[in-house]
Amino acid sequence: MGDKSNQKIVDAHVHWWDLDNNYYPWLMDKPEGEDDSGLSGAGPIANTYVASLFLKHKAGYDIQAVVHIEAQWDPTDSLGETRWLDELARSGDDKGLLAGLVGFANLAADNCEHLLEGHASSSLMRSIRHMLNRIEDNPAKCWAPEDFTLNPDWLKNYELLKKYQLGFDLMCFSNMMQRMADLAHKHPDIMIYLEHAGMPHEFDGPGNELWRSGMNALAANENVVVKISGLGTTMPNWDEAMIRPYVLETIDIFGIDRVMFASNFPTDKLFSSMDTIWQAFLSITADFSQDERNKLFAENAIRHYRLDI
Repeated sequence: MGDKSNQKIVDAHVHWWDLDNNYYPWLMDKPEGEDDSGLSGAGPIANTYVASLFLKHKAGYDIQAVVHIEAQWDPTDSLGETRWLDELARSGDDKGLLAGLVGFANLAADNCEHLLEGHASSSLMRSIRHMLNRIEDNPAKCWAPEDFTLNPDWLKNYELLKKYQLGFDLMCFSNMMQRMADLAHKHPDIMIYLEHAGMPHEFDGPGNELWRSGMNALAANENVVVKISGLGTTMPNWDEAMIRPYVLETIDIFGIDRVMFASNFPTDKLFSSMDTIWQAFLSITADFSQDERNKLFAENAIRHYRLDI
């Protein structure tokens, strides 16, 4: 399985939030008909989670740096999160961990370029995330209010990412992968970071095939890389045997040089411990060479997110 203390890790997908000083609607607003624990189902993680807690959870692993992904901060002030994280890095309250940032911008918004320019002013900013998850016949999976890949304003603003030297963190289900693959082909100078191994969520034959074909369509573009992370989001009762085929097939589709491992903590704290996540990745890759492991656990994140570490 490997000694966890000997594997250098750059965690390519983490979230921090300070509920005492900042506003996160999904964690702090009481949904109608729910108790006081925050968003339905998120109660256990609806507490401040910053670098000091992340260090407590890293369970002896050699996590040398992290890429912070926007955590659904107040959408009326998305630049506020970037300012907050920059200040953590300047003051040292990030415990020396922050190496890259992924900010939020609604690419369909009229003020989109203002947001991109503001995010890009941070030396740590590398990418923008605007979650696209939407399946029309499943309201539970319609996290986006519309199919932004069909919105001309969204598509026009997507092109601005190149101007500000920003990539795009893609969180979507398999039904949107082909259109995003076409967009990746049209804009080869914009990096796409596919999150959570494409969020496999239908495990029968047709569902698996849609995920597989979408993953192959995205992987056909050299400007698309993938993070294997957050599998608890669609497989909440996962174990190593359950995720193994998706981990290995994702690596097979994208190749060793375009895959990164990440914890998605503390969101995945809803489903497992940090130790469980990294031990699963170490076990699944037990037969890989050390050079291959180094790429998956750290080097690919450093290269693709252009981290200065």
